[in-house]
Amino acid sequence: MKKLYFLLAFVTITGLASAQDEQPPSDKKIADIEALKVAFISKDLELTTEEAQKFWPVYNQYSKELKATRKDNPDPLDRDEKVLNLRKGYKEQLTKILGPQRVNKMYNAEGRFHALLFKAMRKQNQMQTRPNRPLRRNF
Repeated sequence: MKKLYFLLAFVTITGLASAQDEQPPSDKKIADIEALKVAFISKDLELTTEEAQKFWPVYNQYSKELKATRKDNPDPLDRDEKVLNLRKGYKEQLTKILGPQRVNKMYNAEGRFHALLFKAMRKQNQMQTRPNRPLRRNF
């Protein structure tokens, strides 16, 4: 299952990273990553149709506020405190929809998704910067 997620993220990121010329990501690339994130979280939480209809509007609002908080707060400690408060505030709303265990599972799924995304980007970057060198040496 993890390999499937990694492969899906890697395939998408490969296209994204190969087109990088120190340009910010386009709206389409961002939308593609967001679609992967939605699929990843949906699959991990095993949402019913009814739960999804209630969950995604709340999650999308949370996601917007989270991005704005991170963007508007350059001080890391201040930003982390505000992000934590935001997560606590939305945890109550999301618990009414999913229950406490699945809300924790959602936060964990977000972290795993970002880790896979960064891993795929890092791997793609290594492949671009060292095209003639193997990624691993066999001793």
